[in-house]
Amino acid sequence: MRKELEDKLIKRFPKWFSLNGGARPPLAFRFHCGDGWFETLWRLCVDLESMVTELERERGERFEVVQVKEKVGTLSFYVSHHSDGINERILAAQNESAWTCEVCGQPGKQRKTDGGVRAACDDHAQRPEAL
Repeated sequence: MRKELEDKLIKRFPKWFSLNGGARPPLAFRFHCGDGWFETLWRLCVDLESMVTELERERGERFEVVQVKEKVGTLSFYVSHHSDGINERILAAQNESAWTCEVCGQPGKQRKTDGGVRAACDDHAQRPEAL
């Protein structure tokens, strides 16, 4: 994902994507997926906001996004704490990503590539170098 899109998410949700706390060493957070999934990620984070606030209040622990990446053609969004609602919303975003081109965000489908499976529109499926 382009740095300006990563920065937009990190700026809007700074506590979630800061890996300077806890037992892990300080790291710069990186999104290991294409720009086409930015809108899916943005909606996911906005939808999680109230659930995360409630979870943090109940547990007294800070919520963090641990990793964001493409895995087997879908979005993988790993978090430090879970609830049924959080898990359901993450699964919905993962399902949406399977039908969204990872490169451009247009409707797509799962495609076999030399490197495995990727979500791509017809245009980007014809250009494997874009994946």
